[in-house]
Amino acid sequence: MNAPHTSRPWQTLALALCGGALGALLVSGFQGLLHALEWLMAGRSGSLVDIARQLPPWQRALAPALGGLLAGVILEQGRKWLSGARAGDYLEAVRVGDGYLSLRRTLLNSLSSLSTVASGGSIGREGAMVALSALGGSLLTRLAPMSLPRRRLLTACGIAAGWAAAYHAPLSAIAFVCEVVWRRLAWRALPALSLSALAASLTVGHLFGLAPLYQPAPLPAPDRLALAGYCLLAVLLGAGAPLFLIAMEQGRSLMSRLPVRLPLRMALGGAIVGGLAWFWPQMWGNGYSTVSWLLVNNAAWQLVLTLLVCKLAATAATSGSGAVGGIFTPMLFAGAAGGALAGQLLNLLLPGWLPPGGAVLVGMAAFLAATAQAPVLAVLMLMELTGAYRMLLPVVLAALLAARIARRLGGRALYRDEDEIRR
Repeated sequence: MNAPHTSRPWQTLALALCGGALGALLVSGFQGLLHALEWLMAGRSGSLVDIARQLPPWQRALAPALGGLLAGVILEQGRKWLSGARAGDYLEAVRVGDGYLSLRRTLLNSLSSLSTVASGGSIGREGAMVALSALGGSLLTRLAPMSLPRRRLLTACGIAAGWAAAYHAPLSAIAFVCEVVWRRLAWRALPALSLSALAASLTVGHLFGLAPLYQPAPLPAPDRLALAGYCLLAVLLGAGAPLFLIAMEQGRSLMSRLPVRLPLRMALGGAIVGGLAWFWPQMWGNGYSTVSWLLVNNAAWQLVLTLLVCKLAATAATSGSGAVGGIFTPMLFAGAAGGALAGQLLNLLLPGWLPPGGAVLVGMAAFLAATAQAPVLAVLMLMELTGAYRMLLPVVLAALLAARIARRLGGRALYRDEDEIRR
């Protein structure tokens, strides 16, 4: 894609600022609806894992199946309403399209995603949030005639705003657009992207506060021996990243071949999540709560391995059934669990080699860099998500090394094409 270029820079910056605030409000609105549904379902809102723990096993098994059924009905019936509507995929709109996103399609997808997420489906809520924010940027392009590069840029600003608002991470929002969506650094676009991400962060910070999403245990500054250990950990996770992507693709392929209508297929995906949640409530949701727990606890490797395998199966079933949502946060879960396991393995070779929280944090960065082929995004993301800036050096080394190892082993980027980003 050519670097976005504008003939009216001040107008573009003003619209980018408005797009940032609008994107933050749309993200906050989605979160508000999600909390309201949680109250209706369980009489409280907050961690889906905590809600699942308080429910009887049969209820936490049934809820994802019913939510998947409802989400499928919304999508299937919405196709009639969407007759003639243009596509609502923000990656395609920014990469090769004209920046236009369908209002009806985006709202329908978001409603379906809301049903899946609120009922415990193993998928990220950030997919719908970023899509809604991108829609806000797209709507701004309709206020006045403008060139194609400007329309694409303003929609990209909406993507950055949604990412910044969802993750409290404005710098990684810019990196996501440049490194993942555009796949290149477009210098002329940086002022508008920065302004949009900053406006979204300030809006969310004013409404709810802007603390890092994860609070790891205090970690010592790594010495040379620890740095070597973190590099070995990165090699292990970089080698495992292509296997993760293959498993996700196989799950989607298996689910898509089922000869049933979409609502039943999505209900089956939810039933798989619910069946696993009968025994492990951690299967509900995107994995955020479990990652927070791993960052401050030295869990037994048997439990971590069980949760990792089951979570991968739950995420593959949910995503493969056709559910609308992101897999970015579940991918962070996989990196955290993989880092915990790799750290315990290395500590068997040399007791006390790596602190458990450090292995989890560096594992998240390494796995994200390897699966998304985006080391800059991984570094900025982990710094903003955790605030653990004394871990910057091992995070940088692990991200670069894991991305290189995965690429050498034939791994491809998670967001390789339009279909991947939509999921």
